[in-house]
Amino acid sequence: MALQKACKKLGAWRLSDCDMYVTLEPCTMCAGALINARIRKLYIGTQDDKTGAFGSFLNVLEYKFNHKIEVEQYILKDECETILKTFFKQLRERKKEVKK
Repeated sequence: MALQKACKKLGAWRLSDCDMYVTLEPCTMCAGALINARIRKLYIGTQDDKTGAFGSFLNVLEYKFNHKIEVEQYILKDECETILKTFFKQLRERKKEVKK
């Protein structure tokens, strides 16, 4: 959704002058979308060992695509992990309350 909004705002499907900051390492599907959108640089907060596609589970950077994204990892790693843990803890608590 963020890519769609950026493309719409800029009036182009290529985001070659844009950088993206994410809390969690993108999955393979999101990695493909970032490559197709021509994102210039990706800043990743923390890794996703289960589905991460930029080095944790899989590394799409090893493949020869038509566009290469520059990646910087572990930007504010501790803070990003805290955000994610808090979010999922609250989500689990809400689900428990709905079941009651």
